[in-house]
Amino acid sequence: MRRFALIFALFLGGCALEAGDVDTDADEVTTDAAMTALVGSAKKIVYANVKSTASKALTTALTSAAKSGVEVHVILKEGSHDTTWQLQQSLEANGVDCDVMATSTVTGVNMIADKTALVGTSKKTATTAQTSAFAQAFAGDKVSSGSLLPSGTVKVLPMPDKGRDRIIQVFGAAKKTIDLSIYALQERGVVASLEGAAKRGVTVRVMLEPKTVGGSNEASMAKELSAAGITVQSTPPNFDASHNVDHAKFAIIDGKELLMGTGNMVRSGLGGVTDDVYANRDFWFEDARTTQIGEAQRVFDADWAHTSTSASTLPDLVVTPDNADDTIGAFIDGAKKRLYLYNQSLSDADYITKIIAAKKRGVDVRVLLGYQPAFGGQPPNAPAISQLTAAGIDAQYLKKHYLHAKAIVADGEVYLGSQNFTNGGLRNNREMGEILSDATSVSTVVTTFEADAE
Repeated sequence: MRRFALIFALFLGGCALEAGDVDTDADEVTTDAAMTALVGSAKKIVYANVKSTASKALTTALTSAAKSGVEVHVILKEGSHDTTWQLQQSLEANGVDCDVMATSTVTGVNMIADKTALVGTSKKTATTAQTSAFAQAFAGDKVSSGSLLPSGTVKVLPMPDKGRDRIIQVFGAAKKTIDLSIYALQERGVVASLEGAAKRGVTVRVMLEPKTVGGSNEASMAKELSAAGITVQSTPPNFDASHNVDHAKFAIIDGKELLMGTGNMVRSGLGGVTDDVYANRDFWFEDARTTQIGEAQRVFDADWAHTSTSASTLPDLVVTPDNADDTIGAFIDGAKKRLYLYNQSLSDADYITKIIAAKKRGVDVRVLLGYQPAFGGQPPNAPAISQLTAAGIDAQYLKKHYLHAKAIVADGEVYLGSQNFTNGGLRNNREMGEILSDATSVSTVVTTFEADAE
């Protein structure tokens, strides 16, 4: 099932680049051709207004430029939801900084490549006002300085509500070390905060996954980070066999704080997308407890050295492949009154059975799953929703945001992690999460879930 799900997801990523294969009028085709030609000349930076029906040639040119080290920023004009989402996901997966808007905040210019602007199909020298308008659209708010959490405390950050700023503050507070393992890294403010840390003398180590679904910017990002003095390597190759990946998202800062997430360090995952429908529902959390920090450091160091880890040394974390299947399964099985579940992908038959069993024993079960468009077929989570609703469970797609989170509330505790409920996520990938029991963390997730489920 995992193999099918991943192949299907790769198909979805490829579909996005075919978005331009729909009917377009002659003016749009001509404009796309002019934009495609101009992208090919860029050496440093590209800003562009792009329609969701953009041609394959243009989207390929944009992703090729990003992979070559050009900084590419796209304002994607929303069209039909499914086509827009497909294109957004594909551009971002290949390193393009992509916002989605119903109407662009930058008018009068289609593209700027270095110092050349494309107005209609005519090339002109870009004005300061034109460049500034694009730059401002992608700048984000200025982030004030911050500090790490007090020792022994935990804090949950719902996305997109909280945004990237706190993550930038955490990296900005580092004085000695940052160790980051991340499936996908692209958000420019976060990248700048890592580079800034290295420049002020912090030892920064980053592991990047080279085989992300739908495309990859690992090579170009590694080159950029390395140039800034950051030590970079790919995630362990043993997690890249048979369509598995290193899907974890965590960092240890100064040995004093563990930062962990359900999402990636990309614009859509960190609150930077204007249209909320295309902004991800995710969670990040900070953990300043010594035991959890130490266990996460053991995982990072083992993965960095390409050595194995053991469930016996990780009792306070939820780690795939070490203990996640048993821990998450027992967490669901133990629910007595309340079971709220968010997940991007639910295809594992055992977990569907566990969720239905909870309903049968009288637990209040509510499920939100990710809506992933499937052109010509049903969305991947449709079978799970059908099975759950047939069992009398309130199960639905979350469409207020794109649901990327992986979270469970079971009575008075909450699990947050990177594990999709698939064979890979539970048993084969490298994944990491935690079960939190403090009242504030649980309340934060419950409040967010109940608002999303309305």
